[in-house]
Amino acid sequence: MSRTGRHWLSVAALSIIAFLAQGVTLFSLGLVMPAMARDFGGHAGWAGTALLTAMSLASLPVGWALTRMDARWIVAAGVLLSAAGWAGAAASHYRLALLCAMAIAGVGVAAATIVPGIAIITRDMAARRGTALAIFLGATIVAGAALPPASAWAIDLWGWRGAMARGAGLMLALGLPLVLLVTRGPAGVTEGSVRPSRVALAQRDFLLVAGAMTLLQLAINGILFASVDALMHQGLGQGRAVAAYSLANLVGLPALLMAGLVTDRVGARQAMVAISLMLAAGSAALASAGPMGLAGLAAFVLLWGVASALPGQAGSMLLADVVGPAAFPRMLGVVTASIALIGALAPVLTDALRGADGGYTLAILVYAALAVLAAPLVAMVRHRGSD
Repeated sequence: MSRTGRHWLSVAALSIIAFLAQGVTLFSLGLVMPAMARDFGGHAGWAGTALLTAMSLASLPVGWALTRMDARWIVAAGVLLSAAGWAGAAASHYRLALLCAMAIAGVGVAAATIVPGIAIITRDMAARRGTALAIFLGATIVAGAALPPASAWAIDLWGWRGAMARGAGLMLALGLPLVLLVTRGPAGVTEGSVRPSRVALAQRDFLLVAGAMTLLQLAINGILFASVDALMHQGLGQGRAVAAYSLANLVGLPALLMAGLVTDRVGARQAMVAISLMLAAGSAALASAGPMGLAGLAAFVLLWGVASALPGQAGSMLLADVVGPAAFPRMLGVVTASIALIGALAPVLTDALRGADGGYTLAILVYAALAVLAAPLVAMVRHRGSD
């Protein structure tokens, strides 16, 4: 097989691994936590926060390790930890044990998916990076659409413990063999004369981009993990609520595939401003899904579904414009860790913002406001590469 063919095969393997690891864990949290809460005092937001916090913190050592170790081994370790943590959570009967297991799963997801995937693809696919990233990130969009209904079905059939145990087995049985198709070698900058720029951490543009991406991630996570329950609280049945959530994730796939072309034309900065405002409108539409009926539900599905898929792609491009190619791999790890760490607060924040009747209106409006605040931060970026 040609070198190009091997690289595309690696992209496919990384995409399927991300589909499995994020679909079984991250995108199923919104269904697992409500079922889990019945066995752990009525609230399980802290379990989701443990997973998300571990994911964020692990991005830092993962980004560092990618410049020094064979990336294939890092992805393999991630698959193993994801499966082990998810299986451990299924077997947990005490809060501390569940928290630790969810944290292990979070470390695994970080090591198996976004940071190594983007770094490996950037290394291998310089000439076709946009297309390859669209395929890779698109796999996570498909996971967000396909895995929640499967998780709901599995929870109904086997309970949340049985569903998580079988999800762990699926990640292990399918994900681990795919690691053999991932291209070998470190994925980051390895030349001794090139170091990640410490100045980049203090650059005005870098801080603006990191701040905007953090706000957007918190806004996305807040809606991501609460949308099904919020729709059910407004009167939708579980089947319709899960279908709407899955469709919202699914519409992001064609948007992601087209976004590369649009961003190349208008620039990453302008695209990120539009994405921020669209995300705010789509988030606010979730609060009106009950009163406005089908129109409100359609607005949420289309606006939030499209906008929530794009910050990872356009934001990475804007970050690369700001910090430059030499510093990009490790700065990607830094930003991924910081935005994920703040984003991990979403489940607990949502619990705190819920009304006395259990409603989600205040939480939804807060997340919409955070997305609005991201737009002026992006607009202030003046790095020449963003234009």
